Amino acid sequence: MLAELDGISDCNQAEVFKHMKIWVPHDNVEVDEDEYLWDDLIGCEVRQSDGSLLGSVKALEEYGAQDILVVETAPGTQPAGEWMLPFIEEVVLNVDLEKRCVTVALPEGIDACFTPRF
Repeated sequence: MLAELDGISDCNQAEVFKHMKIWVPHDNVEVDEDEYLWDDLIGCEVRQSDGSLLGSVKALEEYGAQDILVVETAPGTQPAGEWMLPFIEEVVLNVDLEKRCVTVALPEGIDACFTPRF
């Protein structure tokens, strides 16, 4: 990420900010139509393509190859646990931030991405 800070005009001045976090107001972050701020996704309900409730977005994690959507199962769901779903087009079919809903398709074999919580 490239950031420009008021009053900082060269690398030497910027050096004091190395390894520091810089906070940017949410409204100042520009995203393309097919991009999402992670903070906007947390708490969204997650539904399968058939409309059944899978759970809600607990977190997003970055593992290099692709981002991972961490979905906590809905209360009362058995077995209770977490899904770790790759945030790719084949799995994440639709994101509707107005409705706070993410629609996913669980491909065959993805049950290996489920961790039960007792």
